[in-house]
Amino acid sequence: MTKPPSRRLPILAMLPVLIGGLALDGAPTLARPRADGALFGQPVIRTLTLPADMRPQSATYTPSGRILLTYARPGESDPRQINLAIMDDDGSHIRPIFSGTIPARPKDNGIRYMVFADNKRIFLGDFVIECPTSLDDCTQAQLVPVTYPPQVADGAHIWHRWSEMVVAPDNRHIAWTTLLANYSAAVLTGELTRGPDGYVVTRPQIISSSDPFRPDPAHADGVIPAPIRGGEVKQFVHGGSALSLVGAVKRDLPDSVVMDLASGKVTPITDTPGYTETTIFSPDERLGMVMTTRFSQTDPAILGLMPRPYPDSLNMGLSMFAYTYAVTGVRTARPGNVGPALIDIARSQREDGYLGANLSSQADWVFHSPMSWHPDSRRATWIEGLRGSETKRVQIVTLPGYKAGPAVAPRAVPDSLPYGDTDLSTLPALAGKSQNIDVKVYGRRSGHIQYRRTSGAIEKIYVDFSDDGKQVYSGRETTQINMRGQSSYEADIRLTGPKPGIMKLQMTFGPLGGPKPAAIDFTPQADGQPRSRGFAEYGGQRLSVDRLAP
Repeated sequence: MTKPPSRRLPILAMLPVLIGGLALDGAPTLARPRADGALFGQPVIRTLTLPADMRPQSATYTPSGRILLTYARPGESDPRQINLAIMDDDGSHIRPIFSGTIPARPKDNGIRYMVFADNKRIFLGDFVIECPTSLDDCTQAQLVPVTYPPQVADGAHIWHRWSEMVVAPDNRHIAWTTLLANYSAAVLTGELTRGPDGYVVTRPQIISSSDPFRPDPAHADGVIPAPIRGGEVKQFVHGGSALSLVGAVKRDLPDSVVMDLASGKVTPITDTPGYTETTIFSPDERLGMVMTTRFSQTDPAILGLMPRPYPDSLNMGLSMFAYTYAVTGVRTARPGNVGPALIDIARSQREDGYLGANLSSQADWVFHSPMSWHPDSRRATWIEGLRGSETKRVQIVTLPGYKAGPAVAPRAVPDSLPYGDTDLSTLPALAGKSQNIDVKVYGRRSGHIQYRRTSGAIEKIYVDFSDDGKQVYSGRETTQINMRGQSSYEADIRLTGPKPGIMKLQMTFGPLGGPKPAAIDFTPQADGQPRSRGFAEYGGQRLSVDRLAP
């Protein structure tokens, strides 16, 4: 699918962690430290062999353990002209099942390929491809439209009706992220109901937070930040009772989280200082494939090394620069990688600094979504693109030493959510809300934070702020935003207490578009100092901005 350019719109600190070894079929073994007793053993990576006239665009494992390949033929360049084939993951037994042009619709966001658990249907976002029996023996695939609720489908308040969408194991429930015109987003769930003219999304409800602040009863001029539900959806997990999403844990750059649907409780899956976004769980839910910059020389970990209070509701808007610099820029021109990483879910949740294994195997090839797992939990696949080109390939990792557990059984998807909002008429008002925020958050033990945000600037001032009476924040950080020109981030923050930290940092980013998007500007200012300079220090680590590529 095509990612919107400004949607959230990570040199790696050497952490004291051992990661799994890695080998390539048909290529030299990569030198990677081997983790003692690693759950998944030594991964083996290979490239899916395809006929010369099939140019891969996307690939995903199906519930039957085969590969659904999206490909282009020679001379085809229209991204909405798609060809689909089913094959074994050694490239054999190729069976084309669909070829055609997917109609464009206002406010759509490209095409995704989410295979239903029944192995008969593929959710494209605005359409479903149906087969009467199974994808494995499909001969008469049919393209069927999907109708969204009118408040989501179109309107001045909608930017894209969906950014990501996922299907639950029950073959009925879906979840998606709607991007609003003011660059905010809402996460919704619903049911896909088949009618005579296609599918209709029924029983929709908003499950993301609409207001991150509530009044502080102890301070008339203060607010209390509420935990934020929502984020870009990635996968139904725990049998369908929860969602894997992009979220904020304790840093200003994103991590991966899981939200329990019944309670709305959010649980961290990763905690890294750089840019970590997607976790796709294995069927036994013991392993994860993660889109991350943690192994890259362009990892913007300096921005997230020192945790700051309330990074979800009082964030500094740094994700758009981190994503554009370390993901978009690496895909187009900048050296580096976006993983993926293979992780042990339990270790990722309990061990500080845990990284997992780097599955990026060649410097010029960069991860692209999607990622998916074979039903045996011992194989996974993803797409890589040759940097700066349209050439793509399908990568497969095998875990010969991994003893997989049973796949997590499907569970009922909760429908009655105490926090869910079934009144979609609130969406236009949500999109129309001003982005101007000016709030004061008092520490539970001392001080306060003054937070101001407009469409072009963010300021966060710490005045001896402490929630626990031990860790105390003082100082100031600011972000100046100009997506078509130069943007800047400055931090002068000191954290005192048992685990001290300091940020003395100035970074200037170039335009988010162009051949080197969000380039870090090291040219001298009038006083001779570079426009990007300084460091962050926390937990025994010190990262300097001059170690990052421009």
